[in-house]
Amino acid sequence: MAVRESLLGILTLGPAYGLQLHAELGARAPHRAKTNVGQVYGTLDRLSTAGLVVHQGLTDDGLPLYALTEAGKEEAVAWLEGNTLTVLPEWADVQDVVLISSSVSGQHATALLTKLGALLEQTPAANAQSPAQHLNEQAALRYREAVSAWLGDVQAAVIQPQPGYALGRPKRGRPAKS
Repeated sequence: MAVRESLLGILTLGPAYGLQLHAELGARAPHRAKTNVGQVYGTLDRLSTAGLVVHQGLTDDGLPLYALTEAGKEEAVAWLEGNTLTVLPEWADVQDVVLISSSVSGQHATALLTKLGALLEQTPAANAQSPAQHLNEQAALRYREAVSAWLGDVQAAVIQPQPGYALGRPKRGRPAKS
């Protein structure tokens, strides 16, 4: 999963703490298996080292807040709008960027869908020299058709960006038994 890029994209909404980002990632990219909280904190540490996020104060109860730097915001917007794409990504990566982008900004989602549409129009050359290569080309063609159909569904849906973070505070630990 593009945890790094997804966290940057979510942070375009404003400063957040690690467990909050973990919960937002799960809510905004429900197609993914639950991401490990440690992976989120490790990624935030690497983003901080790279100068893309900084600590920006504490919550009322002392949790560190993370915020984007200017470089982090630029990288986030480039990913959210598909400016980093040169070829059609794998299915899970398409879902990641479309779902995160459409959940944070209609403007970013529109730019992304335009970019993905342009990538879908690029038809790879057919030059199969074996039955396996021919079947691989057919699989790639079917994949492009599936992505195109899904993006049509996305465009037809009323995308309502969630302008802020979820109101409920994520809880630690296991849920209480009934």
